[in-house]
Amino acid sequence: MKKAATLGIVLLLALNVGCSQEKETKGKEQTTTEASSSKNAEKSALLDFEVNLGAKLRDYQAPFNAYTAALDPEKKTPKSEIEKMKKTAKSAGAKAAKEIPDLDVPSSLPKDDQQTFKAAFTDLGASYQTRADGLGDEKKTAQADEEFQKFQDQVNKIHKKLGLIDANFANELQ
Repeated sequence: MKKAATLGIVLLLALNVGCSQEKETKGKEQTTTEASSSKNAEKSALLDFEVNLGAKLRDYQAPFNAYTAALDPEKKTPKSEIEKMKKTAKSAGAKAAKEIPDLDVPSSLPKDDQQTFKAAFTDLGASYQTRADGLGDEKKTAQADEEFQKFQDQVNKIHKKLGLIDANFANELQ
């Protein structure tokens, strides 16, 4: 009888341990699923924001692209037209430099990502100001490109953290 009672107690303990391990495993799976879902939501919010940001940057960039295209000797753009385009590009650059640092970053992004974007916007705004100030100056253009690259590098830190491919705003703006 004692053997049967001992065996019964051992079986109950084994069953209890097995059930608690199953509950623990389910809890870990749920936590992993929640973390994955949170990461996917963050990716989605980031990519949606970057699509909107890209559209805004294309608006700022369009006058620069038009000016650069007008400089092509094959197009034979009149000098008066080139000067108008240059003024428009300078104005767009100044507007971008003023507005970009104040762009809203979605609150759905984590605080550290929001801060990264705000810091990156400083470089991006400086890039547009440098580009506007240095139209036709290769050194200023190179400096503007470096500032733009700093912006992209900061954004790509967020991409790496989330396992996304690098963003390439420069290609989107050409």
